[in-house]
Amino acid sequence: MDTTTIAPDIRWKAAGHPAGPKLWSRLMRGELFRGNAAALLTANAQRYGDLVSFSALGRPVLQFNHPELVQEMLVRDIAHHHRNRVLQRSKYILGEGLLTSEEPLHMRQRRLMQPAFHRERISAYGEVIGQATVTMTGGWADGQALDVRAQMLALALRIVGKTLFDTDLEQDVQTIGEAADSFQSFLPLAWLPFSKMLQESALPSMRRIRRGREELDDLIYGMIRERRMEARDRGDLLSMLIASVDTEGEAEGGEAARMTDTQVRDECITVVLAGHETTANALSFSLWLLAEHPEIQDAVAEESARVLGGRAPTAADYSELKLAEQVFAEALRLYPPVWVTARTAAESYAYRGMTIERGTVLIAPQFVVHRDARFFAEPLKFDPSRFTAEAKALRPRMAYFPFGAGNRQCIGEGLAWMEGTLALAAMMQERRVQPLEGAARTIALAPSVSLRPKGPVVLRVERR
Repeated sequence: MDTTTIAPDIRWKAAGHPAGPKLWSRLMRGELFRGNAAALLTANAQRYGDLVSFSALGRPVLQFNHPELVQEMLVRDIAHHHRNRVLQRSKYILGEGLLTSEEPLHMRQRRLMQPAFHRERISAYGEVIGQATVTMTGGWADGQALDVRAQMLALALRIVGKTLFDTDLEQDVQTIGEAADSFQSFLPLAWLPFSKMLQESALPSMRRIRRGREELDDLIYGMIRERRMEARDRGDLLSMLIASVDTEGEAEGGEAARMTDTQVRDECITVVLAGHETTANALSFSLWLLAEHPEIQDAVAEESARVLGGRAPTAADYSELKLAEQVFAEALRLYPPVWVTARTAAESYAYRGMTIERGTVLIAPQFVVHRDARFFAEPLKFDPSRFTAEAKALRPRMAYFPFGAGNRQCIGEGLAWMEGTLALAAMMQERRVQPLEGAARTIALAPSVSLRPKGPVVLRVERR
């Protein structure tokens, strides 16, 4: 069924005021004390429609639950917005990277980074992805019960280490992993009115965060110094960042045309902390779904054997691994690692017969939109065929936006698609994954800054 013309369901409680829950009603229903944030946003959409108004810690929030409204928020009205409070506060760790910076710095940094993500450059990373995955599966014993999320985190770090720094980060895995966990635990605090005071407090958690930031800085700045002394392109992202020149900015009389060490550091930290975990989570959910659907798993294995013939995949194989890509896409639909996208209104502006006031938090929850039965029949069912070219053409563009949209769309999206597809193909060619006997048939979720599995994802791996 063509769903591209389904109109938004906007319910007004009064002129210019979208429907939504009041704090007291949520307290009475007990919603604030059970479930999680993803469940609350899902309930909002089901109860109040496609544009929901509520407050969080005294701040007005608008929740956009329809592709048309999401497109307006993330693309059409972007000039009225800036980063949300959480990302603004995360500059404490990430600095002024692509994830946190505002215009015009954001656009300048994006121009400087764009060459590193061109198709030709990404293609060179394909062999790294394939070899790293085959090396990992080679260490899996037949019949072994494995926490595949821990394995995917280590794999993603190996790939980031080679593609970003042309080095092996194996000895730094613990440092980076602890920093990533600290980053995740810090960001929810950014909603609190006194979050700036917390940053400088002597609380053990904040001391741990500061220590993790310092250790990462030592690691990153050390590699930047070494690379500047080498003055050669090693085919990695770091080389590209150091050598990049903003010719457009020069012509406009803008800032210095090259990145400073601090700017290079900020972009590297962003890629390491924000990039590796999201990919690892997506692969973890993909493996769990394949374990629950052995017939689809076997079909992926057959495709991998036909395309790869027993060797490690490369970028040249990517376009032929259609089913593996569809599996990865469907996992991103059901369990999007970036599960909600947020902005803040930088100014007051008119919107659909109402006024969005300056300071209003605007959220577009991928977790909710991706599971909307209007656009995905039987939305909780795992069905990779939703991502054939024919099926995608029948849906609105913004019914599916795992990497965001507009000028803030993830710059590394192309690399993430190739990494997820090639890694899944390599794993399925070598191994079969199965649920443990007696294990729960649903996966518990921990929606924080990213959508994580709640606890280990333990599967049994067997040789094919």
